[in-house]
Amino acid sequence: MKKTGRTPAFRFWIKALDHLFTDIDWPDVSALRRWNVGLGGGGRHLVHAAIREHGAKVLLEIGVFLGQSARLWLETHPDLKVVGLDPWGDDLVEQCERYVGRETLNKVYPDAQDQADFIADVRTHGVKALALANLLEFKDRFVPIEATSPEAIPALCAAEVRPDIIYIDAGKTIEDLDVCHLFWPDAILCGDDWHWGRTKGYPMRQVVEAFAAAHGFDIEAEHATWVLKPRT
Repeated sequence: MKKTGRTPAFRFWIKALDHLFTDIDWPDVSALRRWNVGLGGGGRHLVHAAIREHGAKVLLEIGVFLGQSARLWLETHPDLKVVGLDPWGDDLVEQCERYVGRETLNKVYPDAQDQADFIADVRTHGVKALALANLLEFKDRFVPIEATSPEAIPALCAAEVRPDIIYIDAGKTIEDLDVCHLFWPDAILCGDDWHWGRTKGYPMRQVVEAFAAAHGFDIEAEHATWVLKPRT
């Protein structure tokens, strides 16, 4: 395999995946406040239906952010395990800062002090630590991978990770779909952001439609959520 230059931390996680969901030494995040901040735009019942229909046991989530969607899958499906893939870069701190005073935070934390405390935690501890705090009670069913998907997916496949369903909530490019389908052609592909970016021509919608046309899939979509289904 071509050398990727991945960090020692990433090498640790891939090594740990030899014993998937076991022997994962989580950082101590027990003292951190759990923040219920998510960007889900609706339609996630489509993902729940796909999990049930296909009897999914392992879900790969590309783009974890603060872990709210991963928590939703784990809470709803007690037999499901989730591998969460996210680089958790510094740009997410800036993204969180932009939510102050806006609908994303106002809906769940209308008090200005709560919003200030949230941003203080993001700046102090980082988005990854807060995501792990949100998912701490599921640490026996959640494995965090700190890396980008084009870098990590070949290594995950080599480590014999076999997701039944892949939820994509990351960059609005076709690369994630192409790489996932290449390494796991039988996995159900689904994701977020279907209705994001109206003034930009719905970038994720364009990506999903192009991929579906090229590979013979039908699309089921509602609000923010999309699921690809083999064409019958």
